[in-house]
Amino acid sequence: MVRDSIIAALDVGTQKVTTLVAQVKDGGKISFIGKGVAENSTGLIAGDVVDVQATAKTIQASVAEAEKISSKHIKSVFVGISGERVTSINSHGVVLVRGGEISQADIDSVIYQAKTVTMSDDSDVINVEIGEFTVDGRAGIRNPKGMAGRKLEVDVLVVTASRTMLKNLIKAVEDSGLRLDDVLVSGIASSWAVLDEDEKKLGVAMIDIGDGVVDVAVYRNGDPVYVSAVPTGGRFITDCISKVMKIPPTEAERIKREHGSARPEYVSDTEEIDTIVIGTNAATTKKAKQLASVMTPTIEEILIAVKQRLQESQKESYIQTNVVLTGGTASLKDIKFVAEDIFEQPVRIGQPKIDDTDSGFQKVLSSPSFATAVGIVNYFAVHNNIKFGKKEGIAGFFARIAEILRKFVE
Repeated sequence: MVRDSIIAALDVGTQKVTTLVAQVKDGGKISFIGKGVAENSTGLIAGDVVDVQATAKTIQASVAEAEKISSKHIKSVFVGISGERVTSINSHGVVLVRGGEISQADIDSVIYQAKTVTMSDDSDVINVEIGEFTVDGRAGIRNPKGMAGRKLEVDVLVVTASRTMLKNLIKAVEDSGLRLDDVLVSGIASSWAVLDEDEKKLGVAMIDIGDGVVDVAVYRNGDPVYVSAVPTGGRFITDCISKVMKIPPTEAERIKREHGSARPEYVSDTEEIDTIVIGTNAATTKKAKQLASVMTPTIEEILIAVKQRLQESQKESYIQTNVVLTGGTASLKDIKFVAEDIFEQPVRIGQPKIDDTDSGFQKVLSSPSFATAVGIVNYFAVHNNIKFGKKEGIAGFFARIAEILRKFVE
């Protein structure tokens, strides 16, 4: 556990870049002391950096705001990563124990074996989530070090990402003047902000609906067993509103958030919305019921795409408690009811759990839109992964991935 340390988290999203600064106090209590949000309308498409310089400038703006509020100079950041080219692989490792007592070397060896998986030439391991160990057939062991046994096994979830995608993201971070401490797949990050331990143990799906990517994570027996990213999100809803209702995209986004509903039957026939006509900026009014009727099919398409991904991965049966929706789009009115119809499961809206009542950020950061950034802080406050030296950069990141693995079980 990091103590008396400053953690800076960077969530580089398709719509905005969020920076959070937190202090991890003695005893592990996390206190948020800074926040910065900057619009990122052109730098990313579906999680991929398509304009390094635009993204770097947006990162600088977000970090500058967080520095001003926190009165801290941010030199390095922990970064969330998402995108269609993020995948996960369930893997199992087995080693024979020498000497009859399990040592750290045995643990390192079985993890190394488990995480050595076949992947494409353009992929790299970004996270290895250690699950349960099994010693001589006895499962459910969290820390086998020092136990007597002959055979040691482990289940891990290996998360990979496109090397090209990683390099572009890292380049944008470095061009903004920052060092990269480590990366964390966004699905795992958001889970650390919104999921309960009981949900993780029994089986839960976390669905973070961002602007351009939906991050999915499935947990069972307390551990992540699947992560993925679906290239869709809130931007598709906004685009549909803009086209059908013939209003500018900025207005479509505004009325979506302020007046939108995923259930047209819940909306009054008489409610009207003031907006403007695309191309002329002439004032006009639209029916709120029409807005909901336009939004609902796209919301359904997004959720059906996620359900199909879970079915294809054969992970849908793992969901024994809830489907938890989070991310900015999860704040849309009545989306919970549509999700319950599609997943045929109880659904709740996941809000980041902020225990810090003194900093003044509790209410703001409890919004689902901050799930990934809050989760990055929560995760690295516990895991305290190896930090890069000042000159290591991209090369250092790929060279030191293997060193990080051992930290997960110490």
